[in-house]
Amino acid sequence: MRWVEDIARGEWLCALLDTRWQDMHAVVPHGYEAYTRIFHPVPRDRPRDTGTWHAYGLIDTPELESESVRWAVVAEAFGQTMHPLAQYHRLLGRARVHHVEAIDAAGWRYAEPEEGCLEIPLLAQLARHLVQHTATPESGIAAVWEGWGGLTGGVGYAVASIGPLGRDGLISPAPSSAQLPVEAVNGPRLRLPDRDYFLFEVGIGQFTDAAWASSAPWVSASDRPQSPSVLWPDDHAWVLVTEIDYDSTVVAGPRELIDRIVGDLELEALEIPEGADLSWRGDRIN
Repeated sequence: MRWVEDIARGEWLCALLDTRWQDMHAVVPHGYEAYTRIFHPVPRDRPRDTGTWHAYGLIDTPELESESVRWAVVAEAFGQTMHPLAQYHRLLGRARVHHVEAIDAAGWRYAEPEEGCLEIPLLAQLARHLVQHTATPESGIAAVWEGWGGLTGGVGYAVASIGPLGRDGLISPAPSSAQLPVEAVNGPRLRLPDRDYFLFEVGIGQFTDAAWASSAPWVSASDRPQSPSVLWPDDHAWVLVTEIDYDSTVVAGPRELIDRIVGDLELEALEIPEGADLSWRGDRIN
């Protein structure tokens, strides 16, 4: 995996995005045969000794049992309906009002699914399908949002301060705290609606192995691995989008690929239509 200076490799997306309407196509490209939404897991916990939060006050800190569950489990726990355009806050119904924690009848306390990042095991499972539906599995692009912490070393650019003369007599940049190399920090970025991205050359098959995080230049050893914000092969056969404000990941691609993802029991994935409203107002059932 290496940084890519040629942002033209991502500019084809610009013509397929549309910010005029409040639907997913501000970040997910138009024009694909089918679309699916992969729901990020929901963390929940409860006291190990009693099996319920109902017996505890706010200041108690019991030993906890914890797990991650599907959105369908949350919907059932709170008497709501799971469907392709579900919004997590609506699945909680009246259980969470004025930011009060959501606790179900069985005593489980629910946190929110992670936004902007797909867990490594789920990305690996998804990549096993993606790699089979492209003619360029060894060549593609991972676009990573510029705003993730540590990528650019904070405010400003890595060359803002000047170091001593180099051996060749030229001025050298001072060391930077940026996760990315100086040439990437100060290089061009792909500009899509309301977001700028660093581009990296990747082979799609790399993501089938959790070890990809150890070689990804945008991942710090001290942080949990950040999945790509947008991922596509060079033949543009499909596009994966994990928008930074979404608690789900969308894949646009051919019908066979989408059917395989939806049918994979290791994933919680449902097909969505082109033009789907994935905003907080989009869940009109709950």
